[in-house]
Amino acid sequence: MTASGEAPHALCVVPVGCDAAQAACTVVRQSITHCCAPDHGSDPTILAAWLANKTPENVAAWITAPDATAWAAYCGEAMVGFALLTRTTLALCYVVPEALHQGVGRALLREAEARARELGLAALELESTRTAEAFYRRNGYEPAGAVQSWAGLQAQPMRKVF
Repeated sequence: MTASGEAPHALCVVPVGCDAAQAACTVVRQSITHCCAPDHGSDPTILAAWLANKTPENVAAWITAPDATAWAAYCGEAMVGFALLTRTTLALCYVVPEALHQGVGRALLREAEARARELGLAALELESTRTAEAFYRRNGYEPAGAVQSWAGLQAQPMRKVF
């Protein structure tokens, strides 16, 4: 039971289409702004560069791209996480601040890994923020190359072999 006496909502992860783009965009932008603050240091220039392409239109295009699969994590009616697999890469995996450390990211990651295996991939690759690197390491990902830098941000290429 929650503090209000209501039963907590179960987490539900489902595939989504472009009709979820607006909510997914909100999840991604909230996560980057709040959860990834150690990465951008609340620097408005770095944050603006990171968020520049995170629009509902772009998210819809990414979801509907050939070889893309997207999932949303819901707690009740609210989208609390979003992930996008493109070919051999986990392109996006974001969770809203209030859902951190509740298994949302892990549930999204498991869906993406299951799909990668269905596609016959031997490994799944991603570029992790410095903030998320420990999460990916806990889930079996290892560094796979030199740290990448862009617009004041750092990303660690990572890979998990199945």
